[in-house]
Amino acid sequence: MWHAQILSALRGAQAEHFIDPAARPPEKYLAPKGNKKMDDEPPVVNPEYEKWVAKDQQVLSYLLTSLSREIGSQVTIVTTAASAWAAIGTLHASQSRARVISTRMALATASKGAMSVSDYFAKMKSLADEMAAAGRKLEDEELVSYILTGLDSEFDSIVTAVSTRVEPITVNELFAQLAAHEQRLEIRGGGQHSSANMAAKGGRRDYSNNGGRGGGHGYRGGSSSGGQKGGRGAGRFQSGVFC
Repeated sequence: MWHAQILSALRGAQAEHFIDPAARPPEKYLAPKGNKKMDDEPPVVNPEYEKWVAKDQQVLSYLLTSLSREIGSQVTIVTTAASAWAAIGTLHASQSRARVISTRMALATASKGAMSVSDYFAKMKSLADEMAAAGRKLEDEELVSYILTGLDSEFDSIVTAVSTRVEPITVNELFAQLAAHEQRLEIRGGGQHSSANMAAKGGRRDYSNNGGRGGGHGYRGGSSSGGQKGGRGAGRFQSGVFC
């Protein structure tokens, strides 16, 4: 993004040639007129040289002020726009390589875990965007491989189906399939969130049934208030356990 912004600004100002590696200023002094030699009279500074240097320094200043503090501190010794541009390019390439390596490692070790399919895809898409920003855009097939690698065993059927199909699958198609599979798991009580909810609901149902049976026996045994209090007392104890 920075590279594109700077280039567009320099082109708009017709100053892009100042960052060219081959950029050189005009001769500093004018050639002597006639048969005169440089030693015969004081040298005359070339006005085109002064204009070139002034413009070059403006471009250099623009480049330096557009940098972050971390990058700017590493290019303080440059004296021309071309040398600054070359130094920035070297630093950017080095940082991009490091960023690509770290992001690729994050993709390779990412795991869906307890995340929903939607959250997992958002995370993987964010990492893919970081790769693109570092100059290494991932193809759909490569990102699909990373996504499949991070899935747990509940999605083995999808992994197998995608791995054995002839035509490559797009990221959007994979998301649709995984989201539908996750929904079926939730409906059947096989999803992680659904399993936790079902366990909690099951506990509450057990407690309600047990309490009801306890209170019911007391009530049917003689409609005694003691039986009812016992049922409520059991309910309070069980509630404390679940909290």
